Amino acid sequence: MNNYSAPLPWQAQQWQQLYRCHQEGRLAHALLLVGQAGLGKTLFAANFAKTLLCKQPVKQIACSCCRDCVLVAAATHPDLCWLATEKSSQGIKIDQVRAVIEKLNHTSQASYKIIVINPADSLLLAASHALLKSLEEPSERTLFILLTEKIECLLPTIRSRCQVIRFATPEKSLATTWLAQQLPTSTPIDKLYRLSAGAPLLALNYAQQNYYSFYTDLLASLAQLFNQELDPVYCAAQYVKSDTSQLLSTLLNVISELLKCQLLNGYLAIEDALTYLAARMPTDFLLQYFDSLLALQAHTAKITLNLPLMLEDLFSRWALQGKSC
Repeated sequence: MNNYSAPLPWQAQQWQQLYRCHQEGRLAHALLLVGQAGLGKTLFAANFAKTLLCKQPVKQIACSCCRDCVLVAAATHPDLCWLATEKSSQGIKIDQVRAVIEKLNHTSQASYKIIVINPADSLLLAASHALLKSLEEPSERTLFILLTEKIECLLPTIRSRCQVIRFATPEKSLATTWLAQQLPTSTPIDKLYRLSAGAPLLALNYAQQNYYSFYTDLLASLAQLFNQELDPVYCAAQYVKSDTSQLLSTLLNVISELLKCQLLNGYLAIEDALTYLAARMPTDFLLQYFDSLLALQAHTAKITLNLPLMLEDLFSRWALQGKSC
């Protein structure tokens, strides 16, 4: 996990609110951090937990020097547990929930015993019910911190027992100023900010992965497919070694930009090819294509698909649309 200063500039209000509750002895026993990916919810949870366990915080922030801070940094603090989906599992299991609760029940009495669940929407039903029991009968000084992008996927009974802390995308000037401090001056920050839907950490990740170059290459390929200048099978072969997740998310980004160009008055495309395609592609086709990409994302998260055939189908549908226009 990257070690940026805590809290991030757009998290100051949430941090001050919760730290004040901690100081006044009225911090809720369960916090639910809600917001889209790339806003730093995981970083916020990690740093807030570290600060709560720190014996000598400085200006509301963990000192990073005491024994507790060192243990947290090494992921060995006995009073801090993280719950996440195991690699071979479709979600967080009941045994995982029971194990961390049992572990914390046998640790020394600290200022807090903290369980961070990320993402909370991956809790399987039995695990949700096991967690609910602990939320209904919380142990003294035990704090649950749940993180999610999809609050609607949590049981209503779990949501109702948590204090919901929402994270919104920051103002563009705040986000781009922060990004400029992290990245070389040649980085296309405004374009990455747009493609990340205003999520600074996602934009930063895009910059580090040279994502914008991948995006523009894919966009150029789609324009060539539409103009019958590129064979779909050949195009699929060019992308078959790409990361499937990145390819699908990039295609979703392209379609999102095209729809914004079509549906939002005065929306300026970040590339000329987007303006060209938006003027020619039927909106109904783009919406159906977007839905099919979402379905493929859901499938690839669960099973391994035949990538060459999937790409040939995606690119052939695009080329056929160009032929019919």
